[in-house]
Amino acid sequence: MNENERVPIETLSWEQLQQYVYEVDGSWRDTYVLNATWADWQTWAGFVNANCRAKELAFTDGDTVRLDRIDFAAMEHLWDSHGQANGLWASFLVGEISIRCHFFRDDEVENDFDPRKITSPAVHLQLMDYLTKLSQALGKEVVLTWENDTPAACSPRWGGVWQPLLAVSGEQIQVHPYWRKNTSY
Repeated sequence: MNENERVPIETLSWEQLQQYVYEVDGSWRDTYVLNATWADWQTWAGFVNANCRAKELAFTDGDTVRLDRIDFAAMEHLWDSHGQANGLWASFLVGEISIRCHFFRDDEVENDFDPRKITSPAVHLQLMDYLTKLSQALGKEVVLTWENDTPAACSPRWGGVWQPLLAVSGEQIQVHPYWRKNTSY
Protein backbone atom coordinates (compact mmCIF):
# COMPACT_ATOMS: atom_id res chain seq x y z
CA MET A 1 0.00 0.00 0.00
CA ASN A 2 1.19 3.49 -0.85
CA GLU A 3 1.57 5.40 2.42
CA ASN A 4 -0.46 8.33 1.06
CA GLU A 5 -3.27 6.19 -0.30
CA ARG A 6 -6.77 6.57 1.10
CA VAL A 7 -9.07 3.58 1.49
CA PRO A 8 -12.88 3.36 1.60
CA ILE A 9 -14.17 3.70 5.14
CA GLU A 10 -16.01 0.38 4.76
CA THR A 11 -12.64 -1.42 4.85
CA LEU A 12 -12.11 -0.40 8.47
CA SER A 13 -13.61 -1.88 11.59
CA TRP A 14 -15.25 0.21 14.30
CA GLU A 15 -12.30 -0.68 16.54
CA GLN A 16 -9.83 0.74 13.99
CA LEU A 17 -11.85 3.94 13.67
CA GLN A 18 -11.96 4.29 17.44
CA GLN A 19 -8.27 3.61 17.89
CA TYR A 20 -6.82 5.60 15.00
CA VAL A 21 -9.33 8.23 13.85
CA TYR A 22 -11.07 9.02 17.15
CA GLU A 23 -8.05 8.28 19.33
CA VAL A 24 -8.49 9.92 22.72
CA ASP A 25 -5.17 11.72 23.00
CA GLY A 26 -6.23 14.94 24.72
CA SER A 27 -6.75 16.87 21.51
CA TRP A 28 -9.91 17.52 19.54
CA ARG A 29 -10.55 16.63 15.92
CA ASP A 30 -11.11 19.31 13.32
CA THR A 31 -13.15 19.23 10.16
CA TYR A 32 -12.26 21.60 7.36
CA VAL A 33 -13.55 22.85 4.07
CA LEU A 34 -10.31 24.16 2.61
CA ASN A 35 -10.04 26.99 0.08
CA ALA A 36 -13.40 28.27 1.25
CA THR A 37 -15.13 31.27 -0.24
CA TRP A 38 -17.74 33.63 1.17
CA ALA A 39 -20.32 31.63 -0.76
CA ASP A 40 -19.12 28.48 1.07
CA TRP A 41 -19.47 30.21 4.43
CA GLN A 42 -22.94 31.39 3.51
CA THR A 43 -23.91 27.86 2.41
CA TRP A 44 -22.43 26.40 5.63
CA ALA A 45 -24.38 28.88 7.80
CA GLY A 46 -27.60 28.14 5.93
CA PHE A 47 -26.96 24.40 6.14
CA VAL A 48 -26.40 24.50 9.92
CA ASN A 49 -29.41 26.78 10.43
CA ALA A 50 -31.62 24.44 8.40
CA ASN A 51 -30.37 21.20 9.96
CA CYS A 52 -30.01 22.07 13.64
CA ARG A 53 -32.88 22.78 15.96
CA ALA A 54 -32.76 26.34 17.26
CA LYS A 55 -32.48 25.20 20.90
CA GLU A 56 -29.32 23.25 19.98
CA LEU A 57 -27.62 26.19 18.24
CA ALA A 58 -25.72 29.10 19.77
CA PHE A 59 -24.03 31.90 17.86
CA THR A 60 -22.26 34.98 19.12
CA ASP A 61 -21.18 37.88 16.96
CA GLY A 62 -18.99 39.53 19.56
CA ASP A 63 -21.51 41.01 21.97
CA THR A 64 -24.79 39.36 21.05
CA VAL A 65 -25.63 35.74 21.68
CA ARG A 66 -28.34 34.34 19.46
CA LEU A 67 -29.78 31.00 20.39
CA ASP A 68 -31.59 30.31 17.17
CA ARG A 69 -29.39 30.76 14.10
CA ILE A 70 -26.02 31.69 12.65
CA ASP A 71 -26.18 35.24 11.34
CA PHE A 72 -24.18 35.33 8.10
CA ALA A 73 -24.51 39.12 7.78
CA ALA A 74 -22.93 39.55 11.24
CA MET A 75 -20.11 37.19 10.26
CA GLU A 76 -19.47 39.12 7.08
CA HIS A 77 -19.57 42.50 8.86
CA LEU A 78 -17.15 41.52 11.62
CA TRP A 79 -14.70 39.97 9.19
CA ASP A 80 -14.90 42.98 6.88
CA SER A 81 -14.60 45.64 9.57
CA HIS A 82 -11.86 44.02 11.66
CA GLY A 83 -9.94 41.87 9.17
CA GLN A 84 -10.41 38.89 11.44
CA ALA A 85 -13.21 37.09 13.20
CA ASN A 86 -12.55 37.91 16.85
CA GLY A 87 -15.60 37.31 18.97
CA LEU A 88 -17.34 35.03 16.49
CA TRP A 89 -18.18 31.47 17.44
CA ALA A 90 -20.98 29.01 17.05
CA SER A 91 -21.87 25.70 18.63
CA PHE A 92 -24.49 23.19 17.59
CA LEU A 93 -25.39 19.54 18.00
CA VAL A 94 -25.00 16.91 15.33
CA GLY A 95 -26.91 14.03 16.86
CA GLU A 96 -25.12 13.56 20.19
CA ILE A 97 -21.95 15.42 19.16
CA SER A 98 -21.32 19.03 20.14
CA ILE A 99 -19.65 20.85 17.24
CA ARG A 100 -17.96 24.24 17.56
CA CYS A 101 -16.89 26.76 14.97
CA HIS A 102 -14.43 29.50 15.92
CA PHE A 103 -14.26 31.33 12.56
CA PHE A 104 -10.45 31.50 12.64
CA ARG A 105 -9.94 32.07 8.91
CA ASP A 106 -12.24 33.18 6.16
CA ASP A 107 -10.63 30.78 3.66
CA GLU A 108 -11.39 27.60 5.63
CA VAL A 109 -14.59 26.48 7.30
CA GLU A 110 -13.33 24.82 10.48
CA ASN A 111 -15.44 22.89 12.97
CA ASP A 112 -14.14 20.90 15.90
CA PHE A 113 -15.40 18.23 18.27
CA ASP A 114 -14.20 16.11 21.15
CA PRO A 115 -13.37 12.58 19.92
CA ARG A 116 -14.42 11.17 23.31
CA LYS A 117 -18.00 11.87 22.21
CA ILE A 118 -17.76 9.35 19.36
CA THR A 119 -18.80 6.50 21.63
CA SER A 120 -20.42 4.05 19.23
CA PRO A 121 -20.83 3.21 15.56
CA ALA A 122 -24.23 4.98 15.69
CA VAL A 123 -22.66 8.25 16.89
CA HIS A 124 -19.90 7.90 14.27
CA LEU A 125 -22.63 7.59 11.62
CA GLN A 126 -24.24 10.82 12.89
CA LEU A 127 -20.96 12.63 12.21
CA MET A 128 -20.53 10.97 8.81
CA ASP A 129 -24.09 11.99 7.88
CA TYR A 130 -23.32 15.64 8.75
CA LEU A 131 -20.02 15.62 6.82
CA THR A 132 -21.57 13.88 3.80
CA LYS A 133 -24.51 16.27 3.59
CA LEU A 134 -22.22 19.27 4.09
CA SER A 135 -19.91 18.06 1.32
CA GLN A 136 -22.91 17.63 -0.97
CA ALA A 137 -24.32 21.07 -0.11
CA LEU A 138 -20.98 22.75 -0.83
CA GLY A 139 -19.89 20.54 -3.72
CA LYS A 140 -16.49 20.32 -2.00
CA GLU A 141 -14.40 17.84 -0.05
CA VAL A 142 -14.68 18.01 3.73
CA VAL A 143 -11.73 16.61 5.68
CA LEU A 144 -11.29 15.43 9.26
CA THR A 145 -7.87 15.97 10.86
CA TRP A 146 -6.07 16.05 14.14
CA GLU A 147 -6.45 19.36 15.93
CA ASN A 148 -4.98 22.26 13.91
CA ASP A 149 -3.59 19.91 11.23
CA THR A 150 -3.98 21.57 7.83
CA PRO A 151 -1.82 21.68 4.71
CA ALA A 152 -0.39 24.95 6.01
CA ALA A 153 0.66 23.23 9.25
CA CYS A 154 1.93 20.17 7.30
CA SER A 155 2.30 17.65 10.09
CA PRO A 156 5.59 15.75 10.20
CA ARG A 157 3.51 12.57 10.69
CA TRP A 158 3.54 12.11 6.92
CA GLY A 159 7.13 13.07 6.27
CA GLY A 160 6.05 16.54 5.16
CA VAL A 161 3.16 15.33 2.99
CA TRP A 162 -0.18 16.49 4.39
CA GLN A 163 -2.95 13.92 4.53
CA PRO A 164 -6.27 14.15 6.41
CA LEU A 165 -7.42 11.34 8.67
CA LEU A 166 -10.65 11.12 6.72
CA ALA A 167 -12.00 12.79 3.58
CA VAL A 168 -15.63 13.11 2.49
CA SER A 169 -16.44 13.97 -1.10
CA GLY A 170 -20.15 13.73 -1.82
CA GLU A 171 -21.16 10.26 -0.64
CA GLN A 172 -17.63 8.88 -0.82
CA ILE A 173 -15.82 8.60 2.53
CA GLN A 174 -12.17 7.61 2.58
CA VAL A 175 -9.70 7.17 5.41
CA HIS A 176 -5.94 7.54 5.41
CA PRO A 177 -4.78 4.36 7.22
CA TYR A 178 -1.42 5.77 8.36
CA TRP A 179 -1.06 2.93 10.87
CA ARG A 180 -0.83 0.36 8.06
CA LYS A 181 2.36 1.85 6.68
CA ASN A 182 4.25 -0.68 4.55
CA THR A 183 1.83 -3.50 5.25
CA SER A 184 -0.82 -5.10 3.11
CA TYR A 185 -4.39 -5.61 4.15
